[in-house]
Amino acid sequence: MAGVIVAGLLVVALGWIVHPVPQTTTAYATLLYLGVGTQIAALRPIPWRRGHQSVVDPLLVAAGLYAPGAGVGMVAWLAVFDGRLPGRTISWWAFLFNRAMSAIAHVIPSLAVASMPESAWWTLPAQTAIYAVSSVGLNYLLTALGMSYVGRVSLLTTVFENVGPSTLLATLALSFSGGIIRLLLLNPVGYIMAPGLFGFVLAVRGNVADAQRQALLKDQTLDLAAQALDARDRYTESHSIRVSELSGQLGEHLELGDRECDLIRTAGALHDLGKIGIRDDILNKPGPLSEEEWEIMRRHPDIGADMIAQHSALAEVAPIVRHHHERWDGTGYPAGLKGDVIPFGARILTVADSFDTITGARLYRPSLMTPIEAVEDISRRANHWYDPNVVDALRELHGLKPLEVPDRPEVPRRITTYRVLRNNPGFSSLITAIGISALGDPLTQVATLVTIYLATKDPRFVALAFIVQAVATIVMSSALGGLTDRVSRRGLIAGLEAVRAVMLVGTAFLIQGGRWWLIFPILLLLSSINAVVQPARQAAIPSLVPIGQVGKANAMVAATTMLSGAVGFGLAGGILALAPTSTNLLFIADAMTFALAAAVILGVRNLGGGRKAASVSGALRRSWSLVAARSQLVIGVLAAFLIPISFPALVALAYARGGQTYGGQVYSTLELVLALGILAGSLVVARFSTIGSMRTVGAGLMLTGVFSLVIALSPSLLVIGLALLLASFGNPIYAVANQTALMEAADPANRGSVMATRFGLVQTASIIGTAVGGFLTQQFSPAAAYGVLGVGLVLLALYAIAAGRSTTNPLHGAAYEEAALQQAKT
Repeated sequence: MAGVIVAGLLVVALGWIVHPVPQTTTAYATLLYLGVGTQIAALRPIPWRRGHQSVVDPLLVAAGLYAPGAGVGMVAWLAVFDGRLPGRTISWWAFLFNRAMSAIAHVIPSLAVASMPESAWWTLPAQTAIYAVSSVGLNYLLTALGMSYVGRVSLLTTVFENVGPSTLLATLALSFSGGIIRLLLLNPVGYIMAPGLFGFVLAVRGNVADAQRQALLKDQTLDLAAQALDARDRYTESHSIRVSELSGQLGEHLELGDRECDLIRTAGALHDLGKIGIRDDILNKPGPLSEEEWEIMRRHPDIGADMIAQHSALAEVAPIVRHHHERWDGTGYPAGLKGDVIPFGARILTVADSFDTITGARLYRPSLMTPIEAVEDISRRANHWYDPNVVDALRELHGLKPLEVPDRPEVPRRITTYRVLRNNPGFSSLITAIGISALGDPLTQVATLVTIYLATKDPRFVALAFIVQAVATIVMSSALGGLTDRVSRRGLIAGLEAVRAVMLVGTAFLIQGGRWWLIFPILLLLSSINAVVQPARQAAIPSLVPIGQVGKANAMVAATTMLSGAVGFGLAGGILALAPTSTNLLFIADAMTFALAAAVILGVRNLGGGRKAASVSGALRRSWSLVAARSQLVIGVLAAFLIPISFPALVALAYARGGQTYGGQVYSTLELVLALGILAGSLVVARFSTIGSMRTVGAGLMLTGVFSLVIALSPSLLVIGLALLLASFGNPIYAVANQTALMEAADPANRGSVMATRFGLVQTASIIGTAVGGFLTQQFSPAAAYGVLGVGLVLLALYAIAAGRSTTNPLHGAAYEEAALQQAKT
């Protein structure tokens, strides 16, 4: 913590040296203007249940863009007082740490973007985007560092458990508005208009604060209702409140989402609501009930659930309340549900209710058992009365070891990125190898294409290189698509990665002396290897993670590949800067990445494959024989044909809007926007509860299709950029969902064949789509190409959404909903 404080002081000193505040009255007046706004924002934080969040980022970003370095550093240190007095309501260490953190998070990005050229129209948006991403990244990193130090947990754990994509995107959007404030200040009228924008931010803050108050009001109302219910039953004082709290703790321990835990807490508070309909002489009888009285008492779950179901905001709570007296073996009431058919929330509520019942005192008897005795008593009935997973959660809350239970049912828990990596070390190694290998793929492309162009100065030979790669991929996938099922994938992937490394080292020497033409057979071999390695890695994922985590794992692979590819292109540019006329260093660096990836893969025990009965050829036939895979293959091929129509259209569109002077810059900026959208989509799809479904595929295609139509119809370059960002956002959602559905449709004996088939078909369709896009762009216009693309994707999305209709609440479960639907029909 002391190191962060010292660093916060040093960056301000650095700011004064590198970029001092201009010595003009206007500069200091504007900085004071922004400082006052920042201080006002700091005094109006958003209250959360635990802590608060300030809304100073937009004004600090504006200050950093206006007066980078020293200016924003002073504002960060002097104008972020939030009302907490140091030494009284906040410690001096925390007081100084917060200011130092703000200074570091804004001085460094402001200095980084200050060197960008001021003349281009895209400078301010680019500066703002880079500034916002860098500032938010540094802010979260430093905050996590402080939290991990105080909590004595690892930095990685702190980041994964506290920062989600929704929080990250919201903070980025808030920070980006600082660029808008800076834009307003370029005009004198902006000094009058800027407070209006800031007022909008404060209005949002007010709405969030109101939402927090509403949430608190809801919780207090539920507590009051629970107390009122318990007051009517003089034997169960505060029973519902205790059951609500324990139910929430069990849900959190089982790692359900926040929303699911809130639903369970609400159900716990209202689980005895139906006792309102039970006569007082039965409810308050000081002794055991007769069988007739028990029949009446057993109606209270239905009475309560029927009352709750009449209110739309509580509709999802009703099944949990209705079935909280069901038993795992089917001997409970009111419906006699059994096993997985019982809503999962009701299974949690059952255990919490039973635990509090046998540990709580009654007027006619003392407590039956101590808490540990109660846990052991409930444990003896696991797999009979209670779901063993919920019983284990109760045991672990009381410091006891889990039970040994065969055929344990699956928990519909919230699957986080951290959980997938932590619980599946084999997948962690695989995704590391994929990231390293993806770092080498751009190096291969740049090295080979630059070599060809330097030797020939003819772009037709560059185009020939792409054709060679495509042909190799298609032929290999068609002829040897089953290889990844026949051969052990661990040895196959590691061996082929090593072969790629050796080939690339040899290439650096083989092409010397004017033998540049050898690049083409080398490219043919490298692409053939990639056509085996990539499907093999995809097919290996279900061997390393549980089936319910395959979609999350695919999304992580997509995001990792995208990030590594971006870094790879940057690395290639840096290496070329060292040796502009030679690609030898590129080939050697490329070889090192594949060699390292091979070494990592060798450390993974089981990647599947090795099925001697699997045929190497005939992958397409075997894949098509899987009925569940057919529709996904067709959608994948059609989407792979439509989306590449945009490739040539985007280039033409950039030059049409930017002209010959700025066309290249516009195209580069649009490609950056596209990459950011794909990355964001890869991160967001990982948060979906059901990834490998037709509805998810349709959602991604619909997003890309609708905003492709916006691109086709818009005359504004700014609107085109925003539409491109959203259109590219849908691309990984469709792709990850499509891949996941195919993996789940295939079995271990033919998973490699299915993924190789998809890879080959997608590559073929992409080539055709690119050619059609070039024709449409040339004969008509880029807008026409995007129009065809948009209409086609929207129609395809409508089919996918219609084919994938389903409604499943994870706390209820598909089995329960199917049983309820069947009961409604009869």
